[in-house]
Amino acid sequence: LFKEKKILAKVRRPKRKKRVPRTPLERIELNQLKLVAIVLAKSGNRAMVEESSGKGYIIAKGTYIGTNAGRVITIDRHKVIVAEEFEDVTGNVKIRKTELKFPKPPGEL
Repeated sequence: LFKEKKILAKVRRPKRKKRVPRTPLERIELNQLKLVAIVLAKSGNRAMVEESSGKGYIIAKGTYIGTNAGRVITIDRHKVIVAEEFEDVTGNVKIRKTELKFPKPPGEL
């Protein structure tokens, strides 16, 4: 009279651990930061970013920056490249590269 059916349970992915912000730079969105200066040196390139309130931070390769566990991967002559983790619609964690460039002077397109 009764027929047994096997029901497959949905496999839940373990939630990824989010990085706990340790510095003020990790509490600021990347789009709220402005690249101010870049210093090229043999010991390692450094850059200075400024938040909207005017406070500046010095960053180097490997510095965590931004709210999405971003990490500075390259500092070139004209830009800083940050690799950020983000979760796509399917739940997979992907890496997005964002560039911080110098702002254009007023009047320039």
